[in-house]
Amino acid sequence: MSEVYLAEYRITDKERWLGWCKELDARKKEVLETLKNEKTLSESCFISKDERYIFYFIEAENLSKALEIASASKFVVDKEHMAAFNASLERVEVFRNLFHFENRA
Repeated sequence: MSEVYLAEYRITDKERWLGWCKELDARKKEVLETLKNEKTLSESCFISKDERYIFYFIEAENLSKALEIASASKFVVDKEHMAAFNASLERVEVFRNLFHFENRA
C-alpha cells in the first residue's frame, strides 16, 4: 500500500511557479525518470480558483524515503524544481490523510 501527502502552499511568486509548472510539463520524460528513481507513484499540483494557493499531492511506496532521495537527487530537473519550489511557495498546512484507496490490479 502506498503512502500519500497533501499540503497547501501560498504562492509567493506566481509568475515563476506557473512558468516552472509549464517547464515541468515540457520535460515530462525527465520528471518521470526522477519519480521512478524515488519510487514515487504520482505527484500532482492543483491551483486554487483565486490562484493564490496550490495543493501539492505525492503518492509513494515509502514517502519519507522518496523525499529523502528527492532532496539528495543529482537530477538537474530535481535541483531546478527545488529552487523554484523554495523561491515561489510558502507552506500553509499539511493535511492528515483519513483514507486512501488504490485499485492497481
